[in-house]
Order: sequence, then C-alpha cells, then structure tokens
Amino acid sequence: MLWLLFFLLPSFCDGRIAAQGVAHKNPNSSVHVKSRPHIYFCRSPNMEDFSCWWRPLENLTEEVSYVLTYSKDKEPQQECPDYVSSGPNSCHFDKKHTIIWKFYCLNVTAVTTHGNYTSQKHCLDVADIVQMEAPVNLSFVLEEAGGDEMGHNALLSWIYPVPAHLKYGWITLEHELQYRRVSEPDVWKVKYPLREPQVELLGLPVGEFVVRVRCRSHNARLWSEWSDPLMMSIPARPPAGKLLVLILVTGVGVVALLVVTLGLLPQSRR
Repeated sequence: MLWLLFFLLPSFCDGRIAAQGVAHKNPNSSVHVKSRPHIYFCRSPNMEDFSCWWRPLENLTEEVSYVLTYSKDKEPQQECPDYVSSGPNSCHFDKKHTIIWKFYCLNVTAVTTHGNYTSQKHCLDVADIVQMEAPVNLSFVLEEAGGDEMGHNALLSWIYPVPAHLKYGWITLEHELQYRRVSEPDVWKVKYPLREPQVELLGLPVGEFVVRVRCRSHNARLWSEWSDPLMMSIPARPPAGKLLVLILVTGVGVVALLVVTLGLLPQSRR
C-alpha cells in the first residue's frame, strides 16, 4: 500500500508544493470532496494492544483506498499492520506493535485517482487510551433489615467480562455504581470509588429502582460503557407488631372455628 501512496502523491499542483495534512485536488476535476479523513477514536482494552478508527471521505463517488502511517517517538514511519481485525476504516496494533510509554503519531491518507487527502496528525500514548469493557452479570440479593421504616439492605455484585485483561497486572479496576428510583429519571445516587465488584446499599425504601455500573483502569481517564440496567424491586412488608397481631387473630379464628365444628358434630349424630 505504501508504494501506491507515494506513486500517486503529486509533486506539485498549480505550481504549489503539496503539504501534508491538506486536501489535494485536481482543479479540473468535477469530484467534490467535502472533507478529509479524520482519526476520531483510539482505544486499548488492556494496554497490550490497541485500535484506531477514522471517518472516511464524504461525497466521494470514485474508488478510494486508505493508508494509515504511524511513527513511534522519532523512529521511521511505518504502515498500519492490520486493517481488518477492528472492522472497516480501522487499524489494529497487536502486542508486537504496541509499546507503552512511547508516543505514537498517526495519519491516514485517502488515495484517489484525482488526488490524496490526508488527515490531521493524531498523537497518543497507549496508557492514555485505555478503556475497559462494560461490567456484566449485575445482580442483587435482598438482606434482612429493620422493616419498612428503617429501610432494606441490598447486596449488589457484578463481574468483568474479560478476566484475561486483568491477569498481567497492568490494570487495577475501580468501579462506579449509580442507582435511582424508576419514577425519578434524573436523580441518580452514586457509589464511587469502589475497589471491589460489589457494594451493599443500606436503608433502601420500598419501591422500584434502576441500577447500573461502569469501570475503568485506576489511572485512566476513560470509563467503560455502562452495564445493562438492572431493575431492582424492594417489596413492602408489614411491621413486626402488625404481623404478630395478624397471626394471633388468625390463630384465634381457627381455634374458634374448630370448637364450633366439634360442638356441632355430636348434635348431628343424635
């Protein structure tokens, strides 16, 4: 792919030298290109590999190919090692091509028959683009509490979906859990930071709640996506005093019914 890029790069255009980062176009061409490619997102799930994605040219009807080149610190420029693994308009850097604590600078160039369109330079440190997967299997267990007046306790837990990301010690997870009443869509209560994949919520009132959780590497700025929301129902239950009265009344009623029934049986035999 690099030879195609260098072959098609014009040495001049209307007497002006073509500059990197500027969209070049044949002035006699009727092709109208609205923009140049744009590297909009890079992500590493584990500090061992990473991928970058770009937005392609708009309003282009002719055939186009994309070449991503990169350099590490002051090393020579190289081409993307893998255009396939992370999907269309992407470049994937496997473990062999990923080195933390080195500065990567990337450009992507759209190569067309009428000219070449190069993105702005996108520079990154792999440690700064770590974004974990969203937690899964969020669940809860209701625990005994002091009745509706004092609230109910719920133990929530979840797991990280790719344990292999954590086994080498690069990543230390921290979590954030949010919950709210179903009837209050904008009133989230927050539990953060959480070092373990579980938390106990104390004194929850009766009602329906929505719970969600996300995570990130301790030193990273990017959070994962939110987990699937969990619906949590806190049921009402009668206070202990009322429950005791109900049991006594029911017991007395059953005894009275038995006495009446046993008293009527001898009379029916006469």
